[in-house]
Amino acid sequence: MTKGNPYKHRYKHGKLKKAIDLKVFKRMMEEAEQIKRGGYSVLFIQSLLAVLYWSGLRKSEIVGAISHKYETQKGIKETLAVPGIRREDVWIKDDFLCIKAVARKHGKREAPLMVPRNLAYVDLIERQWEEAKPKHRVWPISEVQAWRLVKRLAPNLYLHFFRFNRITKFANNPKMSLAQICSWTGLSPQTVDSYLERSGRFTKEVGAMMKEEN
Repeated sequence: MTKGNPYKHRYKHGKLKKAIDLKVFKRMMEEAEQIKRGGYSVLFIQSLLAVLYWSGLRKSEIVGAISHKYETQKGIKETLAVPGIRREDVWIKDDFLCIKAVARKHGKREAPLMVPRNLAYVDLIERQWEEAKPKHRVWPISEVQAWRLVKRLAPNLYLHFFRFNRITKFANNPKMSLAQICSWTGLSPQTVDSYLERSGRFTKEVGAMMKEEN
């Protein structure tokens, strides 16, 4: 009844609490060329990192997940299998790469993500998508294997960090509304609110308004 993470203490280095920028991510992409790739191509790994970085999707929403059982105080529960992103779930529309992904954990995502094609490394996502066979996953890799690849990049890195990173960046952007962040992430308003609060966005806005008293 274990989940896909092969590392018993997945946060033994502590949770990363600070978002990274494109400069730091670029170093990760360069490092991906040097690690043991376990038979996967550089394009496969770099495109997987790119979709994690820009989309903020859960790992299972990208690579898929099998059904598994887990224990709760109310008994044993079972999760539903998730197909992951297949070739048909990605398409190009104008200047955007559209990605349709099923939201997990009671999330709700009605529209596809629309990633600007001129962003760094999005061309790698497109290339990996073009290589995928019809009705097959764009990234045919298990959650366990994906974990191992990321750990080879940095022992303190974990897949869910990329989701935290993207949501944090959205929360720090005053132009992003609550509804927009919810639509992209599939999260509830209450959860997104907690990110907005931690980002200091509200207190900064209050501080700016206080200047009117001077």
